[in-house]
Amino acid sequence: MARVTFEPSGVTVECPDGTTLFDAGARAAGVAIETACVGKGTCGLCRVKILAGADALSPYTEEEERHLGNLYHLTRVRLSCRTRVSGEVTVALAPRPGKGRPRPPRG
Repeated sequence: MARVTFEPSGVTVECPDGTTLFDAGARAAGVAIETACVGKGTCGLCRVKILAGADALSPYTEEEERHLGNLYHLTRVRLSCRTRVSGEVTVALAPRPGKGRPRPPRG
């Protein structure tokens, strides 16, 4: 069994090995992971930042590289619908570009 903790809520869910982070979060733990394609790997919205346990995740996929680029080693961001878990992992929901913290007003 795999174990995934979603921050900042601290919600932890156990799931069978091979479950995607999307299924573990959105379906099993009730974590609101943004999506438009409902886990098909086409929208690129279901981003999570890997905080711990990267070695318990499936390899980075072509779909992820298409949406996120090849900077995983710097950003630690993955698509939850393409990332399968087989151990203990901690993740945080990652905002998509342009949807992060609001900018302070200029002037």
